[in-house]
Amino acid sequence: MTFLLVVALILYLTSITFAFITFANEKFRERAAVWVRLSVFVGFVLHTNSLIVSWIRLGHFPIINLKEVCSFIAWALVGYYLLVIRRYKARALPIFVLSATSILLIFSLHLRTPEGPIPSSLSSAMADDTLTHFILPVHVALLLFAYAAFVVTVGCGAMYLIQERALKAKQFGAAFRWLPALNTCDEIAQRSMTVGFVTLTLGVIAGMVWGKEHDGRFWHNDPKEVLTLVTWLVYLAMVHYRLTAGWRGRRVAWLAIGGFVAVLITFIGARAMGGYHIFG
Repeated sequence: MTFLLVVALILYLTSITFAFITFANEKFRERAAVWVRLSVFVGFVLHTNSLIVSWIRLGHFPIINLKEVCSFIAWALVGYYLLVIRRYKARALPIFVLSATSILLIFSLHLRTPEGPIPSSLSSAMADDTLTHFILPVHVALLLFAYAAFVVTVGCGAMYLIQERALKAKQFGAAFRWLPALNTCDEIAQRSMTVGFVTLTLGVIAGMVWGKEHDGRFWHNDPKEVLTLVTWLVYLAMVHYRLTAGWRGRRVAWLAIGGFVAVLITFIGARAMGGYHIFG
């Protein structure tokens, strides 16, 4: 399990190296681009196998504690990236996505597996053969997929702002050559925002259904639930104004960064505040 993650991490780091070669050496650009895709794909396959092995060994879907969550978000990031590059040729995107992925994996490998039993509320739910047993992993997985899409959104937003600044200053240097066109950054960011919002909505609904099945309550007035609702409202407003007011470009880029701050507050702040959450 750990071995597979380490090899996957090495392949992701190798992909970053090849991605830099596509910028530095025009002669090997096409060949390096092929090696980027190949290394990422093989790393993703090994990462997927690691999750499956963990699932079998632990007896639960590996998204319960912070160590497992970091690995799962890294996996979701790479999976989403592989879908994006099938349509868009954004050479700078793998550097951003795979750097975030590598940091998450290093953090996951550094963390120790928590000792002691799983909290009783979770162990009883996962031992149950009813609907509760299946909704819990779906609920958490959907939220983590949403977070992964939002990471891509904020990355494209940042690239948009850097590219726009370079164009306005008429500095046609490295940023202009390496970063995707403004339209490409904007389109990937908007699509990722929509994907993230949809999966976040489904995750919230699944969580409410799980709560109802588990203890008869849709809402527990818990810090994580409140912060998740706030995050959902922030992205609802962003998607609404994008569709109705035609917000694009710089405005959406800044909103994507602001929305990701809300995600970080939800993910990190709820742990500090305590409450009815999964990532123990």
